[in-house]
Amino acid sequence: MAVATPFDQPIPGQSLTGEPGNNPWEQPAQMSDLTEITKFYINKLANQEVIDDFATLCEIGLPLKPIVETITSKGTMTGMHSVDAAMLVGPIIHEFLKQAIEAQGVKVDEDDRDYKKEAEKKEMDKFIMLTMKYLEDNKEEGDPGKELLSDLVEEDTPAAEEEAPVEEAAAEGEPKGLMSKGQM
Repeated sequence: MAVATPFDQPIPGQSLTGEPGNNPWEQPAQMSDLTEITKFYINKLANQEVIDDFATLCEIGLPLKPIVETITSKGTMTGMHSVDAAMLVGPIIHEFLKQAIEAQGVKVDEDDRDYKKEAEKKEMDKFIMLTMKYLEDNKEEGDPGKELLSDLVEEDTPAAEEEAPVEEAAAEGEPKGLMSKGQM
């Protein structure tokens, strides 16, 4: 068996010099019917050893979504089906694997993103931005409501305090960054 070296890889731009249609994904797909594609994947994945391997991956914390995306991407790259078909059968494969893995007693992490936390952060960022604009536009001293809002915004924006010294250092005129070396 030959050992792959870094020199065995294609050079950048090599795909642009070859004949169009040489790659499997540049050919018509081998399967175009969604029912046929779904059956292909289900038959391939409905093997106890395969389910055990995926269950092990989920057990150590790998979310199911990247597993399914990898499976369908490989099918697209080998010319089995189109990208559109991969997007359409992906949720079906996801649900099949989820049910099979959970039947093994393994908790499945759907996705590694916490959508609720992202939405809450987005709302908080919006609140802070609007509050800061309001406070900037209405600079009245002695208003207890504005003082409370100012305190709330300062408590929730520790990053803003950390960024201030960086901006001050750049304003002092000292060259910063890789490209500034040697410039006088």
